Amino acid sequence: MILKTSKEILREITLCDHCLGRQFGKISISTNERRGKVIRNLLNCLNPELSTNFNKQKPCFLCDNIFERAEDIVKNISPDFEFFTFHAGTKIPEEIMKKEEMLKEKYGLQYQESIKQELNRELGKDIGAIIGKEFKREKEDVTILLHPYDSKVEYVINPLFIYGRYNKLVRGIPQTKWFCTRCKGRGCAKCGNTGKMYDVSVEELISELFLKETKGADSSFHGAGREDIDVLMLGNGRPFVLEIKSPKIRDIDLQKLELEVNQINEGKVRISGLCFVEKEIVEKIKNTHMRKTYLAEIDVCLTEEEKRKIEEFFLDRDIYQETPNRVVHRRADKTRIRKVYKVLTSKENCSSLEIYCDGGLYIKELISGDEGRTNPSIAELLGKNIKCVLLNVISIEEKV
Repeated sequence: MILKTSKEILREITLCDHCLGRQFGKISISTNERRGKVIRNLLNCLNPELSTNFNKQKPCFLCDNIFERAEDIVKNISPDFEFFTFHAGTKIPEEIMKKEEMLKEKYGLQYQESIKQELNRELGKDIGAIIGKEFKREKEDVTILLHPYDSKVEYVINPLFIYGRYNKLVRGIPQTKWFCTRCKGRGCAKCGNTGKMYDVSVEELISELFLKETKGADSSFHGAGREDIDVLMLGNGRPFVLEIKSPKIRDIDLQKLELEVNQINEGKVRISGLCFVEKEIVEKIKNTHMRKTYLAEIDVCLTEEEKRKIEEFFLDRDIYQETPNRVVHRRADKTRIRKVYKVLTSKENCSSLEIYCDGGLYIKELISGDEGRTNPSIAELLGKNIKCVLLNVISIEEKV
């Protein structure tokens, strides 16, 4: 079958050994070039009267002898950034891909390997030999994208992902950059031409030094939820992943940077537990169900009877919350069901509540009721108007 099909093809067009062998590339583990030579030699032996038809007399119909120029192609590689692993890719002209598809359909080539796959593999070997870096098929530091027919090279530098926990020690700063609602970040009179609603954020206080150290192009901050601007994040801290985009330096000392960030931002933000992670951790921290402990101060002094009533009622209690009035203009208006596991009152402080609950529960509304949008609520239970005047997150842990 292979010889018969090869004979039909070579009677019509010229193929190099790589392209001839690749038409049957998924049949055996031999290289395409070696397979092509074997097929050509067998055809010449079996058909001496047609041997000139089977020899390479013209440029290859498919690849235009691109494999003979492989060494010259990879000589253009001269990255100006740090990396340890790479993957190679190629940009193949559309007309070559169409020729390949035409051959496949015309001759019923079920085991054809694409020219793109072979070029990626062969050029990847040559690149590895030249630059002395490890070739990886996934989770590589950089993808080297070659344009072999145009003598161009592109570099797609993959991000760095750094996991840690942060504590926010001052009120009045958001977790991430909050762009001006009027100008959407362009700068206007409302925001003092800063493009932001607030001068600084947790994201910026943490990322600035990392961007400088890695020479990254930009960053994204991925938190496991977020606290309100006026809420402190205390205790063991909130999990986050800092994504550094297009870093030119990857070998950084995380412990040193952790210390420097904490010194620069003393009294504002503190980070801990830094380590390098893979991209998948971003989705994990965003989708992992967390349990949180809050310390809330309310605007009334509770009696001993009210304390007892709150502790007994809010024991493993489901809470139904419509999106709060204060955020419904920017978030989907829907009903969420979250659980309060327990509420502890203080013997020393009549206006203090420690609330242990599911992540995503709006604590201020759990206390006030939010005009009936949260049920049940502490205000509803006690039959009086109650508001939260101070709120801190004191613990975040994974739900097990």
